Amino acid sequence: MSHHFRNESRNRTLKAHLILGAILVAAALLLAHWPAAWPVVGTAAATAVVMHVGAALLAGLGVLVAGLGTLWSRTVAGRDAAGAAGATIRWARLYDVVVAMLSFGREARIRAAALDVAGLSPGERVLDVGCGTGTLALAARRRVGSGGAVHGVDAAAEMVARARTKAQRAGLDVAFDVATAQALPFADASFDVALCTLALHHLPDHARGTALAEMRRVVRPGGRVLIVEIGHGHGSWAALNPVALLHGHEARHMLDDAAAMMRDAGFRDVAVGPLGSGVLGYALGRVEARHG
Repeated sequence: MSHHFRNESRNRTLKAHLILGAILVAAALLLAHWPAAWPVVGTAAATAVVMHVGAALLAGLGVLVAGLGTLWSRTVAGRDAAGAAGATIRWARLYDVVVAMLSFGREARIRAAALDVAGLSPGERVLDVGCGTGTLALAARRRVGSGGAVHGVDAAAEMVARARTKAQRAGLDVAFDVATAQALPFADASFDVALCTLALHHLPDHARGTALAEMRRVVRPGGRVLIVEIGHGHGSWAALNPVALLHGHEARHMLDDAAAMMRDAGFRDVAVGPLGSGVLGYALGRVEARHG
């Protein structure tokens, strides 16, 4: 009984953190874009406004990261129960809101940049591994046009259900299925491109190579595999970036590790670079022709 009440108390605290954080961030953004709140630059009033905006924004981000950290710890705590499947995010309805906040409303721009790097062309067949709620897969579907095809897989049934709903509402033909990155349910050379954004770090260390080998298997010779992960970033903003704070210091090596694992898995021409501003970066590799 006491365990039940502790869980209920944690849930209330988590909801309060998220709501308070959202309110504080919204207030900071309102102040920042409200001309009437900004007297002549250089006056004491202007300085006070700047300080309040900064304080509200930092407080809001701090509370949000604390609340999201609680959610994240619960997700990671499920890794042992999931075994080799890795940490699985199941809060699908909240996921899109969280991503929008962590990206400061720039999610569409980041997704577009990822598709630009992948070099999607009309008519191509695309696989999104760890597709989440399907946002990237839907954007990819628009890129490849009526002659192409897009398939998304995720280990969480909740995410797949949400992705299917979004595809139906958007009127886009995208297939979504429940599957792990380590056991993709597709024949060899089924796709031209495989995408995997912010999913590789969810897997246990020993399973990441298997996942990359699976992506290499299902992509045709000459095709591409794009991994988007957390990198080191540059400057003080990278250190304070909520994505980096949420995932912790160790995650900042994930992009370098992904590139090294891709080379070990047999990918060629592996290129690494930043994905716009912030701490996200990409590793893009090509699949060599298989012999024998």
